[in-house]
Amino acid sequence: MVRNGRILRVRQGWYSQPGLDPALIGATRVGGLLTCRSALDLAEFWVIDDGRLHVAVESNDCRLRSPRDAKRRLQPSEPVTVHWQPRTTPPGGASRLSVDPIRALMHLTDCVDGELLTATADSVLHRRPALLTELRQSSVDLPWTARRALLDADGVCESGIETLFWLRLRHLDLRRQVAISGIGRVDFLLGQRLIVEVDGAKFHAGFAEFESDRRRDALLSARGYRVLRFSHHQVLERWTEVHAAVWAAILRGDRG
Repeated sequence: MVRNGRILRVRQGWYSQPGLDPALIGATRVGGLLTCRSALDLAEFWVIDDGRLHVAVESNDCRLRSPRDAKRRLQPSEPVTVHWQPRTTPPGGASRLSVDPIRALMHLTDCVDGELLTATADSVLHRRPALLTELRQSSVDLPWTARRALLDADGVCESGIETLFWLRLRHLDLRRQVAISGIGRVDFLLGQRLIVEVDGAKFHAGFAEFESDRRRDALLSARGYRVLRFSHHQVLERWTEVHAAVWAAILRGDRG
């Protein structure tokens, strides 16, 4: 079956269907479970990709392999981040190839801090609100800065990029995910009339989405609202421009 391409030999004793995600294959080949940024990204939570494969392995494991070739030992030059932990597999043997979202967030605290950690946790809680109690319990033993960042997450924002915007301007008393009659929900409302929409990179890339956003903006303008719209890239890479635009609108009295 291997010779015929019907299954793939991942490493000794491990085989998979050819269509399995390459990140899962790579983590298994290394000798652990997919975690941190890699696991969160595969689960389609918001996270900043660092171009590395993040793998959770047991603390006593010393035979890690290359994610590209199970016959070669893992080299320091390879784009792999190893997260050591006491146990990576459930009792009785491995039953999955990736850690759960809470464990992935705990490992993420080793790689990012502050607002990026809050933003990813917020993305997880928005889709999985039932995890809030577990997240808070799991964060008890973390350093205070990491725990505080996780405690700031409440799952209200729909994407991590919205969370970043909120964290940076929450002193302005932003209201999040506000329902406008006849229009739907908007990302942020300042005062009575100033609306801010933040477009996520993965969810506002198509023509249909572009047209829908502009139609909403036109309807809101006809209702007397002032709309500011920022891209994922602007919030991440050109924050000074975003900050200046918001404050200019406030000083003009656009909040109403």
